[in-house]
Amino acid sequence: MTIRRTGAKIMKPSLFYTVVLTILAGLSWSIHEYRNGLIPVSDIEMMRTIPSQQQGGYYIPEFKIDKYEVTNGQYWRFDNTHTFPPEQIDYPVTGITWVEAMAYAEWAGKALPTVAEWTRAATATKKNGLLPWDAIERVPIEAEPPGNQVFRVGKYWRDQTPLGVMDMAGNAWEWTADTLRLPDGQLAAIVKGGFTFKDGKLIFSGIEQADTVAVTSRSPVIGFRCIRRK
Repeated sequence: MTIRRTGAKIMKPSLFYTVVLTILAGLSWSIHEYRNGLIPVSDIEMMRTIPSQQQGGYYIPEFKIDKYEVTNGQYWRFDNTHTFPPEQIDYPVTGITWVEAMAYAEWAGKALPTVAEWTRAATATKKNGLLPWDAIERVPIEAEPPGNQVFRVGKYWRDQTPLGVMDMAGNAWEWTADTLRLPDGQLAAIVKGGFTFKDGKLIFSGIEQADTVAVTSRSPVIGFRCIRRK
């Protein structure tokens, strides 16, 4: 099934703005396709530990995951109505609905990770990792200027998994492929990771964090990354 992009159209940008973004987005795309790549994550038998779930193991096949969250520049190559300050071309794309994130992933020949795949990539080489949440050590992130903000992908080298996947404990929250129905009937998706800033103060976030967000929501602190399955 082909997923169509939805949402309100943005005013058509000026020719100068379009030319500048075309150049910057092309450069950003080239850099991130070289730097980003896809990091292999080996297959594993995981164990459920939530009391409400059926106990026992389940299998996660091998896959590859983006090293970084999808950036503004990368997303602009998919949808040139997406606007952002040129200096934030290497920031994670945010304000994107779950449907739009799914559409980008399909366009790129990839997919959004399930919660299990996302967590497997975050726990990386811990072969005896449990779900949830035998996660990597929480990562302290230096505070940025006040306000709810994200920052350039890969800025903080300490926020990486043992396999080298960046920003899984901070920067933007990330859409996953898993959905559920809320009590009011809305379709919601699970977001993973953690948002780094709160009122401009240092906080600790970690990969054990999760939340549910309506699939039509646009948040300045929710982005995504993609995977490629075999």
